Amino acid sequence: MGTGILTPAHLTQAAISKIKSADIVHALVPDPLGLSTIKKLNSKLCNLAEFYYDINSDRNGENRLESYDRMVEIVLKDVFHGLKVCCIFYGHPGVYVYPSHVVIEKARKAGYKAEMLPAISAEDCLYADLGIDPGRCGSQSYEASQYLFYQHTTNTFANMILWQIGVVGDESLKRLEPSEFGLAMLADKLSNFYPQDHEVILYEASRLPIMDYRSDKIELNQLVQAKVSTITTLVVPPLSNLPINREFCEKWNIDLESLN
Repeated sequence: MGTGILTPAHLTQAAISKIKSADIVHALVPDPLGLSTIKKLNSKLCNLAEFYYDINSDRNGENRLESYDRMVEIVLKDVFHGLKVCCIFYGHPGVYVYPSHVVIEKARKAGYKAEMLPAISAEDCLYADLGIDPGRCGSQSYEASQYLFYQHTTNTFANMILWQIGVVGDESLKRLEPSEFGLAMLADKLSNFYPQDHEVILYEASRLPIMDYRSDKIELNQLVQAKVSTITTLVVPPLSNLPINREFCEKWNIDLESLN
């Protein structure tokens, strides 16, 4: 399950019930307030952050992926011992959370019942905070490095959401900051589709009730110098309004007036 972005406010009733009834709770939650909230619901808490990749040593593996595999082993060890295990991740447990999917897959293959509960994600907060309705012109959502290295289609008529620009360009999974040319590579690729003065948004959801969300509007040509963190998301608004596919609409006798 997930904590949502503001743990005390975003925990669902279903999640709270599961936490209370668990024999042990494994949690990967970055903020102390979130951990404190969970511990009040169930004191039998294992902090998975202790098994996270240490950038200054080889502790918990050689990169973030190996540390996630270590977390999977820790969680499944309790499952295989017959405990009722609750595993909690920050945000939505199925969105950019590698260990949750692996844990469920391996537990089910071993014959154990495993389920994932939905939670409020950073994308949910983004739509609310920035007033973006994906129903208006569509939305495309990519992990930033994946957008760089693979042949994703860029639709300039829809919103584009690029996640994890705080580590963009790092194929090693060892950095907690962009690679040396990460932001430059991202700006370069986007400039193939958008003008240099196109307005983009640096977004960060609020993680504490006393904090406001981040919504810094900059021009694309300012991206290389932008200050980003591990939770920064880049939102690229549409370049123009949706054009009508006249050939298709005329073929099927669609009333074009109703589409304007």
